[in-house]
Amino acid sequence: MATNGKNKGSSFERKIANLLSDRFESKLGIKNGFRRNPDSGSFFGGSNKQRTQSYSLDYALFGDLICPRNFRFSIECKHYKTPPTFKSIVEQRVTQWDTWLKQAEQDATSSGKFMSLIVKYNNVDPIVFLHRDILGIPHNTYQQYHIHLLTDWLALDDLHFFDPDSPLQYSYRYGIHYR
Repeated sequence: MATNGKNKGSSFERKIANLLSDRFESKLGIKNGFRRNPDSGSFFGGSNKQRTQSYSLDYALFGDLICPRNFRFSIECKHYKTPPTFKSIVEQRVTQWDTWLKQAEQDATSSGKFMSLIVKYNNVDPIVFLHRDILGIPHNTYQQYHIHLLTDWLALDDLHFFDPDSPLQYSYRYGIHYR
């Protein structure tokens, strides 16, 4: 990736970390509850997955953001200039999304959290890929993923994002099911 693209990605990660920090400041009781991961998945992510077999994962950080311990989601962030073509979305063949979703899935599995992939293109509102839909909120799908506007996802109650009890109990109580 070109340096300019790397800077753009890092800047977007910081922007999302700040957005989440602001959104959950009263819940967390601290100002900067989310931070950009300095490794941003580079040490254990992608082609470096085999490192999880050799290194202690006790203090490993997965995903693009360092999230509070009881936050349910692993966050992967991508900012790109040009969105995919309408044809590729309709045909459900967006190679770029497939790569990003695979990375997001890997980080979520490694961290034991639910997967979320936040994507932003120039002049387009940010979207988030999740495994399940948000009841009552219009959305699109891509393969087995549900795509929502980031603003719609963040408008959900705090209980959706934090683990007060087991995820299974939460799912049944609030009717939102993730795998």
